[in-house]
Amino acid sequence: MRISIALPNTVPGADGGLLTEWAKRAEARGFASLAVTERLVYPGHDPLLTLAAAAAATSRIGLLTNVLIGPLRTAPVLAKSVATLATLSAGRLVLGLGPGVREDDFEAAGRSFAGRREAFEEQLELLGRGAAGEAAGPGAGPGVPVLVAGLSAAAVRRVVRWGDGWTAPGLEPEAVLPFAARVRRAWSEGGRSGAPRIVGLARFALGEDVERESAAFVRDYFSVLGAEAEEFVAKTPRTPERIRRVVAALADGGVDEVVMHPTAAALSQVDRLADVLLP
Repeated sequence: MRISIALPNTVPGADGGLLTEWAKRAEARGFASLAVTERLVYPGHDPLLTLAAAAAATSRIGLLTNVLIGPLRTAPVLAKSVATLATLSAGRLVLGLGPGVREDDFEAAGRSFAGRREAFEEQLELLGRGAAGEAAGPGAGPGVPVLVAGLSAAAVRRVVRWGDGWTAPGLEPEAVLPFAARVRRAWSEGGRSGAPRIVGLARFALGEDVERESAAFVRDYFSVLGAEAEEFVAKTPRTPERIRRVVAALADGGVDEVVMHPTAAALSQVDRLADVLLP
């Protein structure tokens, strides 16, 4: 299984210098990909611009949006941004896309929350034509692999129709793996060849020196969930043993790649995670 690490682009305290050094260090330590996530109204760095900076600072490591909220942009704007980043990174980009679940992001972008599902499928259609080598619209250029996010029947249908695979939310393996199996069955039943690429996500923090920072970030990021935010704090793996157990469970369930998302903006996290998970 491929082991990847996310950039802390939504974690407080991560400035531009840290992000580029993080990217360089992740490549040097042998992680498969660098990932970014997106919230518009939460403080942090734009995911596509962050990956552009990471692309300029590296030469081999993969780049992954995990995930980008597609309908915050129009389909042609998204297609052109994706094509530009794919070119800047010399084809290292994989696009994890979701329709979004938080209304405040759409209000801030001036986009329709109620219409996001239809807008999302329009985007997948446009990007899919680009992947097939067809004219995909203004500035769309060549396609990139697309991983569809979501935990619904519609998400499964979108993977089979337009995607190259599925990217899971940061939940426990026992909540993720049955849905991954559902995606595989639908893929086969839908007549798609091969197998869908399955990507898992796990948050982490390593070291007593970042425990307080990590807990504060997770609590704040999930504060919209009320008391449930504390469950996310408690379930964030913070020891090598717990991290290895989560990764092993995902690997045993057939996940192709796991992206470890940091919850503290400290460069030490790259080396500590590499020491735990990489040869």
